[in-house]
Amino acid sequence: MSDNIAFRNWLLAFAATAIAVVACIVYVDRRVAEFFDGHLRHTTTWVWLDRALVPLDLAVVTALLFLLGCGTWVMSGRLLSSWTRTPLLCSWAAMWATTADIILKRIFGRASPDPYIQNHLYGFRLLHGGPHWQSFPSGTAAISAGIVAVLWIVMPRWRATGALTVALLCVAVVITNYHWVEDVIAGTFLGTSIGWMTVHLAAPARLN
Repeated sequence: MSDNIAFRNWLLAFAATAIAVVACIVYVDRRVAEFFDGHLRHTTTWVWLDRALVPLDLAVVTALLFLLGCGTWVMSGRLLSSWTRTPLLCSWAAMWATTADIILKRIFGRASPDPYIQNHLYGFRLLHGGPHWQSFPSGTAAISAGIVAVLWIVMPRWRATGALTVALLCVAVVITNYHWVEDVIAGTFLGTSIGWMTVHLAAPARLN
């Protein structure tokens, strides 16, 4: 696929994501949050889903340590082995997605589902994100999609497994009311974009 076509497809995906986000804010988010709060809160399913999200934090820490380890190895004057290329790309994508997520949460200041369920807080506080106002976009979706987007390009045989993993994580954070539906849609687009950009930025630069 040529770069022009790929960029055009990215723009179309961006527009579709924006439309889906607005539609979810208006028609979907509150109904979904109320449904899962009423039907799954305090159930065994909710507890297990909550526990299943813990390993993602470990993945982020592992990515950071791997980058630091590789950087230290190179600074000592030694060369990295060829096997480190894919883990490095995944680690860069994970760190970039983490950083972007933290910044965007502060910018958008989106109320989380729980404050809405408890106190009917709903909406955005632009440039005033903080506790209970940092839901958009979903970091879980962004980080996992960023890693899987890298694998999608460099290790195609992992595409189905990776896509299923992202889907399950997104469903889990919505069911447990950590995020709105719109959060995971935006987070998935953000992470996918970051993974795609990471691979292309790591390729030899083409200068005019």
